[in-house]
Amino acid sequence: MNARLQQRVTPSRVPVVSPRKRSESLSEFDRIRHTIDGYLAKAAESRKRLLEEPYDPKLLHAWRVSLRRVTATLKDVASVSDDDLHDVLGYLRACREATGQCRDIDILALETLPAFLDKAHGKPADAEGLRNILGKLQQQDHQQALAQLRRHSLATPLRAWRHWVHTLEPPTDGRIRDIAAATLEKRFGELKKRAGKLDGGQKRLHRLRSATKKLRYSIELYEHAFPKQATSQWLKCLADLQAHLGLAHDRMMARKLMGGVTDGKDAKVRLKAFRRWTKRTAFEASEKAMHSLAKLEQLSAWWRPPAH
Repeated sequence: MNARLQQRVTPSRVPVVSPRKRSESLSEFDRIRHTIDGYLAKAAESRKRLLEEPYDPKLLHAWRVSLRRVTATLKDVASVSDDDLHDVLGYLRACREATGQCRDIDILALETLPAFLDKAHGKPADAEGLRNILGKLQQQDHQQALAQLRRHSLATPLRAWRHWVHTLEPPTDGRIRDIAAATLEKRFGELKKRAGKLDGGQKRLHRLRSATKKLRYSIELYEHAFPKQATSQWLKCLADLQAHLGLAHDRMMARKLMGGVTDGKDAKVRLKAFRRWTKRTAFEASEKAMHSLAKLEQLSAWWRPPAH
């Protein structure tokens, strides 16, 4: 690990610096800097509240999404410097991944299982027992997530990021637009590549979902460098695509997780209706995702230079 991240940070509190109020005089790099500052500040605030208040799944989600917005874009932003911030990026990824299992169980217990039980698809004979099992798993995972949060302070990466910004020769607006255009072209190419490899399985759907997030978060980061109408259309389509892919992923994950939390020879029989429902709804969400993808591909790639 890079020396700047080797220092252990003991306090759980991280000073939260609110992004400065944007003005028309801000450079494109200033806008990007303030946006990333905002993501990191939100992650730090979510971590602080999770460690000091009763557990709230929404705060864990905010922690993970805020970090995801940074890890999806930081490498491209850092291309303006010889210091690519690879150590900071790696640490932030580890921070997010350390709490992934807890988020999956939260979704199963708070969203997927209740949605199934509310429908007239039949119920497992021991629905209350399943709730109790998931409740215990949630408590265990919450404790593990909090332990990971205590270990993963953001104080050092925040200082490293701000030092990097302070010592950087600010890139011109033209340079930022060039980086943005190259980034969006790369991300869109990755999305199309992942879409072409879908096979109905969870692994490849997850990769397409990740590519969708990276493109969406990149457009959000650079949107001030391009016409608002163009970016708005893409962001709407990408939000729809991400929502459908997310639902499909959650249903596939629920099917997998539920099989691991029930014991006994008759477990498959008791969960047959649930497994059938998750499979069907995952397929339906995937179908909707393909419609969203088709709409996305019809939009103009406004970041490309005009053809001569």
